[in-house]
Amino acid sequence: MIATENINADAISENELIEWSKKDHCYFEPIYEKYYEPIFRLIMCRVQDEQVTKDITSNVFCKALVNLDKYKFQGLSFSSWLYRLALNSCYDYFRTQNKKRTVVLEEFMTQEMAEEFEPEALYLQRGLKLLPEVLDKLKPRDLELIELRFFESKSFKEIGEILGITENNAKTLSHRILKRIRKKLEPNRYEI
Repeated sequence: MIATENINADAISENELIEWSKKDHCYFEPIYEKYYEPIFRLIMCRVQDEQVTKDITSNVFCKALVNLDKYKFQGLSFSSWLYRLALNSCYDYFRTQNKKRTVVLEEFMTQEMAEEFEPEALYLQRGLKLLPEVLDKLKPRDLELIELRFFESKSFKEIGEILGITENNAKTLSHRILKRIRKKLEPNRYEI
């Protein structure tokens, strides 16, 4: 067996590291290092509390390590599997704490979404201010899809893997959700 301090994570495929980690958890460190920040950011965006985010992120990686034997690459990438664990952990947190999630957006996030709308819909200066409120009213699954697409920059394939739907279904749902958001942002529209 190879000593863990001699591992060049860039030269070894992620799948090899995962297989080695199943036998010896020391090999999980490069995977942890690679995904800690994106998973932390994903959770922080949802729970808006740094200490809770640290706890949930820690639990996600513990769950991943404990359940690593159950993971098999069969079209579902490890990152998608890990994101799914993170989202489910967020759902569990909100359910057990009996809290409702609120959407907090930074300006760069709203700009990315604004670019998706047709030019005639870009009277959005007023509308962009309403965007967090509009997103807050989306169904949780619809909100996850929009966040994964625009705020996490995931491809439709990755979104499908994370949410357990097909790539085409992710595209179709995205189009429908954006259409509803567009209507809500139009003047004198109040229903999503």
